[in-house]
Amino acid sequence: MRDGLGRTQTVLVLGGTSEIGTAIADALRPDTLILAGRDPIALKEAAGDLARPGRHVETMCYEATAAAATVVDVLAAATARCGDLDVVVLSVGALTDEGQLGSDTTAVETALRTTMLGPMLAAHATAMRLRDQGHGTLVVLSSVAAVRTRAGLLTYGVAKTALDVYARRLGAQLRGSGARVLVVRPGHVRTRMTRGLPEAPFTTTVQAVATRVLAALSRRTAVAYAPAVLRPVMAGVRLLPPAVFERLNAVKPAPRITPASSESEERTS
Repeated sequence: MRDGLGRTQTVLVLGGTSEIGTAIADALRPDTLILAGRDPIALKEAAGDLARPGRHVETMCYEATAAAATVVDVLAAATARCGDLDVVVLSVGALTDEGQLGSDTTAVETALRTTMLGPMLAAHATAMRLRDQGHGTLVVLSSVAAVRTRAGLLTYGVAKTALDVYARRLGAQLRGSGARVLVVRPGHVRTRMTRGLPEAPFTTTVQAVATRVLAALSRRTAVAYAPAVLRPVMAGVRLLPPAVFERLNAVKPAPRITPASSESEERTS
């Protein structure tokens, strides 16, 4: 719970080695930080990087593609260990190019479970947990790819679109409960996941995204773009005729405009 001064006390990151997710958590300056993910070695390293005087850091096992009961158990265990959750950062997914997926239906299924179904189940379970405790914020890392999907990132874009819509509707359902949802739509962010890719216009850093999230939390915003300039840019992109939109995407290689969103964990966490 928050202390008497309104400061965040407990933060849970689902996707605990995500560079963006952990940057947001660190910027919140919690007394207790819980990192939940599938790679115990990477989690331990992340926990060490996030250790601060007076801060308690824990790690937990969480696999986003597991059965829905898994995330329910993780939330219950986190609450049992550390009390109510002030902020839960959902930063799970995989940036997948259609060329990489090819005709492999199994790969497409894995991509959808990782970036859409798993995060949607986590968002639902978290929203219900926060509603029941009567306070708290779920921060969902979406992407500008959710605004308009292009052919080169069809599976990823559709997955992010579904997650984005679902998270916003959950936020609407939480009104009046004391809990809320913040959907964050980053553009291209410099992370491990995007290393080596050509940088798109308005490329930003994990620290800048974290700063945007903190500002959105203080204003009780429902949707935040990072950087902020992407809001009017994507509003314009949304209105482009399909033929123009496809031509604009065709003149650049796919990675050039990859909206690398929330996850730096190549598959899931």
